[in-house]
Amino acid sequence: MSQLVISDIEETTIEQLRLRAAAHGRTAEIEAKEILQEALQVWRAAQWAKVNAIRDELAAAGQAFSDSVDLIREDRDR
Repeated sequence: MSQLVISDIEETTIEQLRLRAAAHGRTAEIEAKEILQEALQVWRAAQWAKVNAIRDELAAAGQAFSDSVDLIREDRDR
């Protein structure tokens, strides 16, 4: 597993992290990992929301979307 080192973090931020970690019964390191994972899940969901919005816009304009299963089967049968 990889490691990440973040330098020059304000002491107030570290103290808030320690308090939040204690409230959840975790170490500051595990709490920081959880915060990063949560933030990236939100970001990822926002990216998919953009993709879905584009797809919905195209569908509303009459764009048809084929089933990839059919395309894969057709390619394999060649």
